[in-house]
Amino acid sequence: MQIRVRLTLQFILIAASILVVAFFYIHFQFKLNLQDEYYDSLRSKALLIAEMVAGKKTDEQEFKIEAPTEMSSPLVADYPENISIYTPDGKRLYSFNPAPNDIKQAAFDDVRIYGECRFPHGKFSALAIPYMNKAGESYVIIAESVFDQVHLDNLTQILILVFLISITLVAIGGWFFARQALAPVSRIMNQVDALLPTDMSHRLVTTNQHDELSRLVITFNKLLDRIQQVFGLQKMFLSNISHELKNPLNVIVSQVEVTLQNERSEEEYVATLSSVLSDVKELNDVADKLMQMARINSDGAMIRFQPLRIDEMIWQTKETLLKNHPEYTIHFEVVNLPDNEQQLFFNGNEQLLRTALINLMDNGCKFSPDKKVKASLSFSSEGAIIIEFTDNGPGIPQEELPMIFNAFYRSPRTSTVKGSGIGLSLVQSILKLHHIELNVNSRSGHGTTFILIFPVVSVEEPIKE
Repeated sequence: MQIRVRLTLQFILIAASILVVAFFYIHFQFKLNLQDEYYDSLRSKALLIAEMVAGKKTDEQEFKIEAPTEMSSPLVADYPENISIYTPDGKRLYSFNPAPNDIKQAAFDDVRIYGECRFPHGKFSALAIPYMNKAGESYVIIAESVFDQVHLDNLTQILILVFLISITLVAIGGWFFARQALAPVSRIMNQVDALLPTDMSHRLVTTNQHDELSRLVITFNKLLDRIQQVFGLQKMFLSNISHELKNPLNVIVSQVEVTLQNERSEEEYVATLSSVLSDVKELNDVADKLMQMARINSDGAMIRFQPLRIDEMIWQTKETLLKNHPEYTIHFEVVNLPDNEQQLFFNGNEQLLRTALINLMDNGCKFSPDKKVKASLSFSSEGAIIIEFTDNGPGIPQEELPMIFNAFYRSPRTSTVKGSGIGLSLVQSILKLHHIELNVNSRSGHGTTFILIFPVVSVEEPIKE
């Protein structure tokens, strides 16, 4: 079912429900008012007849009540109303019309208990009221009449007619209202249909900036921005990865081809194999980093965390890096140790965090002329773990700081330094996975400091795997 049809039907249903409730209330109240007027009229006539028939004319002389003529046969004449006077025990003394005396005793009992009461009597609606004349004698006056339904029936017909007309107008209005309400949606759909996968630069346009549809357009445009960014990264990734893989492979192929053209000495073969091994290690390093990035981005929720001690991890990471690069110098210091040893622990993935720390230390040594980096471990007053890596390199210009975490980004100033441009992007992904804040302080010519701020862990709660 189309949204326009559904909105129209819902609009009709709501309006019909409101009208039905309102009309039933009007009908009910009108019926109550008619009944009140009806019984007020019977009460007035009953009291008038009672005063005329059963009232006392003077203090000395009582009115003589003549017994009515008894009828042995059912009422034959058709009359609209009747007023009768009874004693409290149910004996009829007077009847305005020759009606049969068939009032049930329950009616007199109700009058004696509750006072004035209403009850049905055949085709009549009757009213029984207690009455006492000037002489102190008690009677029961019963006035009955046929309730006139003409006005109520007329009102019912009017309400039904108004209901049908109103629902018809509501249906027509709802149909056009739904079309007007969905017109912006149709425009948005047309704009979306006009988008081409080959050109993601176009954005949706809306005239109203303060309603839900404008928020939808803004959200969709933000989604398009992210998609365009992903497409751009994908294109850059394919371009860079092909470059990063193709160059070492070409070098390897060229070296092997040149070596195989002629007989070589053992030293030349060893030199060639060493160069090929270096290129293969570079390719393996790039492949490892790409696989780790893919793992983090695809199934980060499945990565297993466990309690790790930060100072021991830094020492072990330092030793691993120095074993592979003996020319590096890494100075590690602990600025302040917490009183509670529990603050040295945090939940993390050891392999990924070692990768992040190695990349930061390797970058610091690689870009420092003296191949040195300083690593410091400290703790804030709130108990947060803070790690700083400071190098003596050329620094990073302010305009390049937002781009250093983009995959495969290489600054033109450091293009002579060997690298793939994946390291810092991988570091940022790993730290985000661990909710570790990463800040960079750098000025051109004054070195760079990477600051890692770990989330605060309550020492009262034990760290769980």
